[in-house]
Amino acid sequence: MKQSEIARWLKAITWTIGIMGAAVFFFVVPLLAAEMKRGYPEAAFLYWPGLFYNCIIAVGCYAILYQFWNVCREIGKDNSFSKENADAFKRISMLAVVLAGLWAAALAALFLLRYVQPAITLFLIFAVFMSFIVAICAAALSHLVLKAYELKKENELTI
Repeated sequence: MKQSEIARWLKAITWTIGIMGAAVFFFVVPLLAAEMKRGYPEAAFLYWPGLFYNCIIAVGCYAILYQFWNVCREIGKDNSFSKENADAFKRISMLAVVLAGLWAAALAALFLLRYVQPAITLFLIFAVFMSFIVAICAAALSHLVLKAYELKKENELTI
């Protein structure tokens, strides 16, 4: 498979994730929040803060997708092992850690408000762990891409 073909596939996957994310963040979550507001009147006070929080999480997720899009562009240029890609993976890692912190803050806030529901608690714990997994993988990729870039630069100087 050629670099340009790989880049096209990765970009298509990125677009698909972006569209699915938009459906979840801007359609499914508001519908579920409205349903929970009706079904659990005691939690109605969480409706607007929850939607605002959802938008903040969406911004973080789309920032990660944008950084990954930049990686795909570099791959398409046959520049897979570049400083730009290493930096993009490092930013993805940092953004994922921030998202993990936001998920953990939501979990802590719900515990402080004494609004503990098993499904929501499990989802938030899962989100924290998944964010850390993304952060760890992106940090490892950043390190490996940077090392490969340095080796490539060394080999270019050797005749």
